[in-house]
Amino acid sequence: MMNTKKNARILFLLSAMTAVGFIVLLIGVATNASFITQFDTYWIDIIRVNISATKTDIIAFITNFGGVAAIVVMTILLLLIFILMKRYTIAIWFGGTVLVGGALLPWLIKQIIARPRPSDMLIEQGGFSFPSGHAAGSTAFYGMIAALLIIAFTKLWHRIVIGLLAFLIILVIMYTRVYLGVHYPSDVTAGLLLGSTIVLSGSALFLLYSQSCHHYLLARNWKDVYLKKFE
Repeated sequence: MMNTKKNARILFLLSAMTAVGFIVLLIGVATNASFITQFDTYWIDIIRVNISATKTDIIAFITNFGGVAAIVVMTILLLLIFILMKRYTIAIWFGGTVLVGGALLPWLIKQIIARPRPSDMLIEQGGFSFPSGHAAGSTAFYGMIAALLIIAFTKLWHRIVIGLLAFLIILVIMYTRVYLGVHYPSDVTAGLLLGSTIVLSGSALFLLYSQSCHHYLLARNWKDVYLKKFE
């Protein structure tokens, strides 16, 4: 129990750090700060090179795996699987975190900040730019899958590999958004930070309250199967 509380505090601390980073970018974008312009220009010059029709088509296909529609559909499919497996506690945690934190919250912030998208887009994309819904949604979805597996596996090297794979997927999605010209680098970075805040704080809450939720459901004749550990 003490380790659980300690790990939860660490996760809350990390989520506070990513939240601060997100707020700094949000204020910078809202006030048209010069450091945002410098940051965006630097990374655009690195990422948006060797543009070709074939490369653009491939990247436009890859970026769909981070789209809000795709994330919502994949999340609903996973929720159905969790429910069929009677993993109700996990379904509540996963679905609430991804759908609210990875889809709804970024959309609401977009409407408030209302940052226009870049003018030189390679594909058609509507809506506002900050923060990137693809980056936030991908971080929430793939980050939550990683968090679920990291909690389930006990060996350190398993956890490291899982974390690195999830981070690589998220970075690829971030890259595609900037390459395609539908987001500024500050947009995708903010999406990463916002999604990370959601995943870290959501994981901390899971550590603290998942057992209580599990017992609550059992007491009401819901045959909830709790998370099993893998050696």
